[in-house]
Amino acid sequence: MNNPHLRPNRPRGEHHHGILAVAPACEHCPLRYKRKVLPDGPVPAKFAFIGEEPGRTEERKGRGFVGPSGRLLWDELGPACGFTRDDVWVTNTLLCRAEKVKLANGAMLPKEMVKEMAANCCRQRLISELQVVDPVVVVPLGNIALRTLTQITRAKIYGYRGSRLEVDLLALR
Repeated sequence: MNNPHLRPNRPRGEHHHGILAVAPACEHCPLRYKRKVLPDGPVPAKFAFIGEEPGRTEERKGRGFVGPSGRLLWDELGPACGFTRDDVWVTNTLLCRAEKVKLANGAMLPKEMVKEMAANCCRQRLISELQVVDPVVVVPLGNIALRTLTQITRAKIYGYRGSRLEVDLLALR
């Protein structure tokens, strides 16, 4: 990892769990009554991993990336790339696990629509959170994470695999 953009002499930040610079707009969110999985990691952080939403295991344990995806990330990818969970800010675009939502009139909102709505409600929280954490590298892990950061509404994560995008967090505000 001899990339000068990673600021190798940057001190590891103090570990924080649940830091929220701005509260999410839960009152407008279809998932407002669900259990939230708060972000955690060092502040400042060299890396920030942004998932789409917590899974069942994450929802149950109250911590992001502790299920199957987390095991792959921390047990396989991390050691191969030279980082551990203690080096990475971990968060999700949505703080709550998405599911279909039944409206008062009996209509059902499909999960993908609920995800998009919830991402819009959590967007300002995520951007403010990243501004506080000040990561050098942000890794979106999924379509919704990528779309939230780039504001490209139809972006697909596979289309950007291996790409480097520069995102101005202040401009996203």
